[in-house]
Amino acid sequence: MAIELVVVTPEGEALSETVEQVVLPGEAGDFGVLESHERFLTPLSLGPMEIIRGSGNEWAAITSGFAEVDGTRCVVLVDSCTLASAVDKTAVESARAEADGELSGLADVEEKAGERARLAGVVARAELELDVASR
Repeated sequence: MAIELVVVTPEGEALSETVEQVVLPGEAGDFGVLESHERFLTPLSLGPMEIIRGSGNEWAAITSGFAEVDGTRCVVLVDSCTLASAVDKTAVESARAEADGELSGLADVEEKAGERARLAGVVARAELELDVASR
């Protein structure tokens, strides 16, 4: 049993392969997709994506987006997808530390809300990438 997994980002197709199962971070919780799954469209949250193959499992960090499932295919539309094997831990830890420093230095005023949200997003994505890289 297999399902085609296609991950698309604004830069183009990040991944396209046949897998046994994929587990995605839905807004209501994680869910798995197998061949012949019921057709649906659902929002995704920032989180780990588990790709299950006969040869073993692989993890990826994905941002929020959507998944469309039709029984033979699972299309994941996200802003970014980073496979665990592609995570540069040193660069990610550096980006997280820099964002943390900038975040702690921001004044707690309404005009800075957008910048605080951006920096918090950088920190959350960095922590996710480090998490999937260690699995």
